[in-house]
Amino acid sequence: MSGTWTVHRAAAVAVGGALGASVRWAVVTAAAPTSFPWPVLVLNIAGSVLLGIAMAEEWSHPAARLALHDAGGIGFCGGLTTFSTFAVEVVDLARDDRATTAAVYLVASVVGAIAGVVVGAAALHSVRALTLPLEEQP
Repeated sequence: MSGTWTVHRAAAVAVGGALGASVRWAVVTAAAPTSFPWPVLVLNIAGSVLLGIAMAEEWSHPAARLALHDAGGIGFCGGLTTFSTFAVEVVDLARDDRATTAAVYLVASVVGAIAGVVVGAAALHSVRALTLPLEEQP
């Protein structure tokens, strides 16, 4: 891989990450305070769906790889989702004697994120199957 291509990929990840983190910050700061950390849960699951779409295929075309895999998947989804905030929120809930809420949040986050990736990948494959040319009938 050429050095220029590596720089382009790194720049795509950086720009995507900055955009994803900015969206996360905007959503979290705009959300009304609740007793359950809904904003981060929703962002993590939505980011996982988008990640499933971006990473469902090996994008062979360099421009598609740069945009979808690097900027979209690694950068944007990496910036949009946040494991560290999720971990702090689980610990804070448990520390506040809300162990049941912490457990529900933990399970919902992990299951929701994994399901999101699966749903995103399946959605991309379904759309791609609809857009591929049909094989000729004998």
